[in-house]
Amino acid sequence: MSKAILQIDGNNFYASCEQLIDPSIKGKGLVVLSNNDGCIIARNSEARKMGIPMGQPYFKSKNKLNQLNIKVRSSNYELYGDISNRLMQILRRNCEELEIYSIDEAFGSIQRPKEKCLYQWGKNLRALVYQNIGIPISIGIGETKVLSKISNHLAKKIEKNSGIFDIGIIDNKDPYLNLIKVDKVWGIGKRMSTWLNSKGITNAKELRDISSTQIKEKYGVVGIRILNELKGNLCIPIKESSSDRKEISVSRSFSYPIDSLEELRQAIIKYVLIASSKLRKYNQLSSAITVFTNTNIHSQDYYKNKATGKINIPTSDSRIMIKISLELTQKIFRPYRKLIKAGVILHKLQSNKYKQKILFNQKLIKEDLSQERLNHIIDKINNRSGRDTINWGSSMIEKEWSPRREKASIIKTTNIEHIPIIYAK
Repeated sequence: MSKAILQIDGNNFYASCEQLIDPSIKGKGLVVLSNNDGCIIARNSEARKMGIPMGQPYFKSKNKLNQLNIKVRSSNYELYGDISNRLMQILRRNCEELEIYSIDEAFGSIQRPKEKCLYQWGKNLRALVYQNIGIPISIGIGETKVLSKISNHLAKKIEKNSGIFDIGIIDNKDPYLNLIKVDKVWGIGKRMSTWLNSKGITNAKELRDISSTQIKEKYGVVGIRILNELKGNLCIPIKESSSDRKEISVSRSFSYPIDSLEELRQAIIKYVLIASSKLRKYNQLSSAITVFTNTNIHSQDYYKNKATGKINIPTSDSRIMIKISLELTQKIFRPYRKLIKAGVILHKLQSNKYKQKILFNQKLIKEDLSQERLNHIIDKINNRSGRDTINWGSSMIEKEWSPRREKASIIKTTNIEHIPIIYAK
């Protein structure tokens, strides 16, 4: 039996999550905005058909959205992350291998049955996901990752495919590869597609048939891998465990410019707590931290600055990181500067398996263990009941400058207080 490579993703994922918790907007146009309600970053199919472009600033689209009665939601990443985790758990149980590629997308593999057809398996998986989570998914099936991505695109593009397409059981793939523009092939970037177009290569079939010598001279092993994958030769395997992260970055734009040290300190503390929580989630330690901030790039007195501090013993302790980050914040702050963004970066990361232990000072050993337990208790409570349910006092001050989320939906999946109450008589 041959192995099939799968590419599975959530259709219009952000919009689908919003429709999941608010069924009243199903069948209506819907867009989701970026941080600070800036630009349109997601649209459902209804909004797309109405001609709403991706990436357009909200203030430019506002009147048109109102005229077309298109619903608007602020980005709700806590909700999207929770639904993503649920989706990946179901996919992991139904695939032999699974590689989580993004928040709404994964590659998988499964052995083909004797009759080779996986359409019924795909239909069952789509039904299972919709029944348990409530979002639609598309499934592309092929011999390689590149072909499975093309299959997924065809599953959405050709309506009669009903969200599933298997190019792996088709002998003559040419008519289907002709439908895929070369810049839609997985792994082909803007520069590469421009070069291919200059050579007369406009679709996936023409790319598959290009001289391997020609593409190797220009793009080396990367180009050859894409070419071989298009021909059905698996060159990019499924990676079940993602490699350790090189750095963790948390940054936000403010709802209005700030110019006081205290406000900048509060923002940096908030971002450090988010970053250190992620560090513990990924079982990693950091030995360096950078804080940065900037004003509007178009302002006459444009200002940006950053500072980096070394952590002598790699750690994931929020308390230590807050102390170092506040010292760095003092260095980068300048009075009378209208700051619009700030952030922190944790780098020089390593696995917590190799954490350096304190050997001889019993008092410090006990303090270290107590602090480690405290951090994990905070993480556990916040994961269960919602972010900031319990946290460090300096981060709990009400911040009017926090990013705008005027159109935010009510989170019903991650906060116990938002669970609907049903009264029975």
